[in-house]
Amino acid sequence: MIVASIYEPNRSSIVTQLVKNEEGLKKANIINGLAWSSMTAVGSCIGGFAAERFGIPICFCIDSLTYIVSASLVWLISGEYKVSKTATEEEVESSSFSLLKQFTTMTRDGVCYLASNSWGVFALFKFCSALVFGAADVLNVSFAERGNGADLDGSSERLGLIFASVGLGCFVAPLIFDHFTRMENPESLERSCLASYLLMAIGCFGMSVVTSFTEIYWCTAIRAGGSSVLWIYSSLLLQKFCSEEMLGRVLSVDYALATLAESISAFGGGFLQDDFGMSAEQVSFLMGVVATTAFVLWTIYLLVVRI
Repeated sequence: MIVASIYEPNRSSIVTQLVKNEEGLKKANIINGLAWSSMTAVGSCIGGFAAERFGIPICFCIDSLTYIVSASLVWLISGEYKVSKTATEEEVESSSFSLLKQFTTMTRDGVCYLASNSWGVFALFKFCSALVFGAADVLNVSFAERGNGADLDGSSERLGLIFASVGLGCFVAPLIFDHFTRMENPESLERSCLASYLLMAIGCFGMSVVTSFTEIYWCTAIRAGGSSVLWIYSSLLLQKFCSEEMLGRVLSVDYALATLAESISAFGGGFLQDDFGMSAEQVSFLMGVVATTAFVLWTIYLLVVRI
């Protein structure tokens, strides 16, 4: 997760350097999301069956190989993409704790930059979304282990299929929303983010009442589709309004907030099941309430407060 927190803001920031046209930027972000979604769907299916048949250690070996392939592909991206002001050698040499100082300064500048712009609140889109989907991983395990009493045979395969449903939802939803959004019309991006909260709410409420695994897969796909749309379009809003010099810092704050919310949600989901005796269905219902609350609050902000 530490490596991911370094990789993700860099990956999101470099897209604006590789693609200058705004509509092209939207397509690039969607393609990026589709690549993640398709690999989630395919990889989860393979992982579930591999874990069931060959064991978890083999899965980690396969996983490590895929990261090596990924790193090799990233290495092929040539060019220098330095858009922020860097410290001079004299400035670096004058401070023995220059790296820590630079980290603190850049973080502060990123937060202040967001606070000084009316669109800076968009950095909370992912935060609110992560409060919903963060608990999903914990709940997915609980749902997958629903078998014949204590018999866990097939649970890894079911878990793999649940995550494959996540990939399916994340693949299909952005393709649908692409037809209703334009980069020159930021309101369309904002409306897509609002609609994504509704999709998450529908998926979570559905998970709280369904009884079959097939229904769980469909509700998971709906919920994941909403989170995928919000992740893509909230990033597009920040990429559109943020200056190139500050984009890396802004996206780092954005990702840090999302990771914090995801951690809170995941811990909360497990805590409610273990210490309060809540079922996976009850926690799913609570997630639906959180998603609905986020939809209402963001609607009020975008349609009333911001105007």
